[in-house]
This record gives sequence, structure tokens and C-alpha cells, in this order.
Amino acid sequence: MKEFIKKNSNLFIAIFFIFIIFIFIDDAVGKSIIGNTSWNSYELQARAWLNGKTYLDQNYSYLELAIFNGNYYVSFPPLPSVILLPFIILFPNNVPANFISFVVFVLEFVVIYKIIKRYKNNDLVAIILASAFTFGTNLVSLTIDSGVWFFAQLFNNLFCILAVDSFLKNRKTLVFLFLALAVGCRPFSAIFMVMFFIYYVITSKDKLWYKKILNNILPLIPAMIVAIIYMYYNYIRFGNIFEFGHNYLPEFLEAEYGQFSFHYLLPNLKQLFFNTIHIKNNLNLSFDMPFCYIIANPPILMYLYRSIRNIIKNKKIDFLRLMIFISIILNILLICLHRTLGGWQFGARYTCDFIPFVFLGFLLLKDKSKIKLDRFEIVCIIFGIILNIFGAILFFSSRLY
Repeated sequence: MKEFIKKNSNLFIAIFFIFIIFIFIDDAVGKSIIGNTSWNSYELQARAWLNGKTYLDQNYSYLELAIFNGNYYVSFPPLPSVILLPFIILFPNNVPANFISFVVFVLEFVVIYKIIKRYKNNDLVAIILASAFTFGTNLVSLTIDSGVWFFAQLFNNLFCILAVDSFLKNRKTLVFLFLALAVGCRPFSAIFMVMFFIYYVITSKDKLWYKKILNNILPLIPAMIVAIIYMYYNYIRFGNIFEFGHNYLPEFLEAEYGQFSFHYLLPNLKQLFFNTIHIKNNLNLSFDMPFCYIIANPPILMYLYRSIRNIIKNKKIDFLRLMIFISIILNILLICLHRTLGGWQFGARYTCDFIPFVFLGFLLLKDKSKIKLDRFEIVCIIFGIILNIFGAILFFSSRLY
């Protein structure tokens, strides 16, 4: 134990400072790191389960509830409610959901740190890059409040970074399992499950195509079991194995083009790429909602920068990096086919969903075993951390827009 603490002393110090930073942020916006929120419909759903119901007892007008056959249902995939069950039993009167969000954030930091260390980088580089892909993104603002939307994205990011870690360790079954759990938080994570399956099939050493496919079906079985559970839950609520409730939200039922449409594509792309931060005459700032996802999440810019530099230098791109890039683009396009881009938010929170795969792409672009950061990347990291910490404070103190 003593050796373990000594070996990870710098990581423990970093976690301590993460805790202090969130204490300060929460205090600045009038929240508590061990508090709760009225916006977490996952908790309401878990409490309904403990009472033997799949629907809520009443409507909550400020939450996105699906209305079906006169009942009110949580309109999001169910996994975060499963995670909350033991906490509701342990803390029946006040679940510390904000602290759960904080722990998830820390776990994401730790996983990234451990991955960087595995490539023989020193503690400082590992802490800097772990900070870049957590504090330097919109994950900060998602961690401050455990509302249903933010809660789901945090868990999605955790499961996705665990899938990335498993991929780097060549553990196929865990890759698919973690991504199946991520789908239970954010359905578009299925894109990356398909990406990894295609990668494993095409790079398989088997000569026959049917063997390439069959040999990659077995690792999928645990993920398939998880998917069957999701489908069963969808069926008992809505009579449709693919419906988790969003199509029964009043805002989409009343929308002229429904929940998804090509009519939304160009306007949403324009927002994601061209909405920005405005400097007023008195040098105060105002932010579009959302604003450009590359500005909001500078690690994406670091990834693009390294990709372009690598292509110029080597005149080629390998298959895995190409798959990652295509999957990210597909994710962005699907996001933009949706009627909304995340509503009330700082930055462009939907694009946080693929940050773990941006990290994987960035990692694969290292020149040698160790990662060296140039000045441009260091500037991106500093800018991202400052923007997202102070942006979260401004956002939740209602001084942002």
C-alpha cells in the first residue's frame, strides 16, 4: 500500500487540486459538490423502479418527459438510473448526485493519466494532457450540475474512455461492453462500436471473410446482452424495442419536421462551426449558445493540428486514424440532423460525446513512444482550461448570455 501511494503520489496531489477547484467553482455559483438538483430525472426513474413502476407518478414540466398512453416516462436511455439505484438505497432522502458527477470526472482524468503514463511519459506530461482532455473541455460545466442531460454525458464519456483504454490493451470484449454501456447513456456512441467492429474485422489475420466476422462476434456477446436488456425495457414502456421515449416528447411531436430531419442539418452545422464568442465595446464577453465546438473544446483543435501535420509529413493516413476521423464526422452530422443542439449549455456539449475518440486519435499521432507538446498545443491547453473553468462559473451564475 505504501509503495502504491508513493508510486501515485503526484496523481493523488492532482486529484486533491481537482477537488479544490470544484469546491471553488461550486461555491462561486452557489452550488454544493455534495448536493443534488431537481433536474435529475434519472433519480426519479430509479425511485419509480423501487416502487415497481416504469413511469413517473406525475408530470414535471421542467423535465423532458415522454407522454405515452397517459403516463409520463423519462425520455432518455436508462443506464444512469441503474447506477443511481444503490445510492438511493444508501441516501434515501438526499442522493449526492453532484458528488457522483465529480467522481466520474475524476475517473475520466485518472484513466487518461494512466494511458499517457503507459507510454513512458512523465507525471507532468500525463497530468497536463489529462487536464487538457477534461478541464480543457465542456466536461467542466457538465460536472457542476447533475441534471439529467449532463449526467448522461459524463457517464457516456467515462464508458467511452474506458473503451479506448481497453482497445489500447487489446481487450475486445471490454471495448464492446463499455461502448454498450455508453449507448445506455448516449445512443450515438453506437457509431464507435461499429467503428471498432469494422476495424477488428478488416485487420483480422483470418483469410476468409466469414471467419473474420465470426471471430469478432464472440467478443460482442456481453454487449449484445446489454443491448437486449435495453430493447426489452423500451418494449415494455413503448411497445417498440428501439424507442426510448424521445419521439414522444411534446416538443418533437409538435415540431414540423419531427426529431430528426435534413431540414436541420445546414442551420445546425452553421451554429457548430460559426457561432462564436463576442467581445463587447466595454471588452466584456458574450457567448452564442452553442458556440463553435472547436473553440469550446480546444483538444479537438489539437487533434486536427496533429492530423494535418502528420499527413503533410508522411503523405498518408493509416486505416485506424481514418476510421476515427470518419466516425467523428458521422457523429457531428447525426448531431446536426437533430432538432436541437443541446439547448441550455456552455460551449457545444453534444460534441463532448466524442472527446474520448479525439483523445485516441491524438494519441495515435505521437511521433515516438513519448508525447511531446509544441507551443501551439500548450496554448490550446491553457486557453481551453481557462475558458471552460471561467465559462462554467459565468454560465451557472447566469452572467453569460
